[in-house]
Amino acid sequence: MEGKNMYSELREGVDAVARTLRQAADQAVEAASRLRDLAASGVKTGFVIGSGTSFHASLFLQNLMNRHTEFSVTAIPASEYAECQPLGSKKYFVIGFSQSGESSDIVVAFNLARSYNSKTLAITNTPGSTLTRIADACIVTRAGEERAVTATKTFDAQLAASLMLTYALVGRPQADIEKGAQAAAAVLSAESKAKELGAKLAEADHVFCLGKGSGYPIALEAALKLKEAAMIHAEGFASREFLHGPIQLVDEKTPVLLFAPSGEAVWGSQKALEKLAQYGAPVYVIGPQTAGFANRVSGWLETPDVGSDAAALPLAKAAQLLAYYASIAKGLDPDKPSKLSKVVKY
Repeated sequence: MEGKNMYSELREGVDAVARTLRQAADQAVEAASRLRDLAASGVKTGFVIGSGTSFHASLFLQNLMNRHTEFSVTAIPASEYAECQPLGSKKYFVIGFSQSGESSDIVVAFNLARSYNSKTLAITNTPGSTLTRIADACIVTRAGEERAVTATKTFDAQLAASLMLTYALVGRPQADIEKGAQAAAAVLSAESKAKELGAKLAEADHVFCLGKGSGYPIALEAALKLKEAAMIHAEGFASREFLHGPIQLVDEKTPVLLFAPSGEAVWGSQKALEKLAQYGAPVYVIGPQTAGFANRVSGWLETPDVGSDAAALPLAKAAQLLAYYASIAKGLDPDKPSKLSKVVKY
């Protein structure tokens, strides 16, 4: 079976989230406690860093922490951390995502942060990795070994860890995260719809992925997965940001995917959808069915209405399935992207 690793691992993502919720809960509570201690000492700003898929997890955590907590964080690629340190005060912390805990960019960034006495928190899937050894605190996700180059279940676990940390900071129960995992399982049970849409994407030269709110990092991740697994030129944008230039490139042959965590996100993207309709672009919404839009789009890959930030979990699962099936429809093996490696160490 072509792509058996990617396929089996994207299906394992639901269990990876469940294990992370059970086995990393104490680490999330401890990490939240350390952040609260920093806040008590006047340190309430920080960076969230990562590379590739892990950077998209960083953007998701940025969205969560800035909206729900007293902290203000900025997500930047790990490779750019050295260029973004503020002048003057060094009173900030660094949270870093890395599946392997060995990527050169994030290890260098953490060592630089340590040289400035900045506190660090690592979120990684690999216990005993370099990142766990040099960080001040860790949340180790429980996705298990990931063999496919295209990260799926580890991204699911990173999203869960982001939610766990944020909820621990504000004293919110984990029930919403469990609901999000159940919604992701529901997406898997209806994967025939993703297979059909993935085959349509395989025929396109270019695909645009749009997102609103917590759907924005998922749109970026969907575009990355389409590039990695299916060799499709895909780009991700915030839905209304797409109106500021990139819409110039669409026509009736350009599929556009809207990743919407809620009906409100669909309505918030209304102007973009209206403009896309003017130019005949086929638009497919990934998210809960929203009254008033069924006849305005070309198709709908429905996800359960979670009603919280954990809606990112079913959206991510849909994105992974689309990339997998687009790859298979093109006759590719998504387990063997010829120019990529699992860990970037150079």
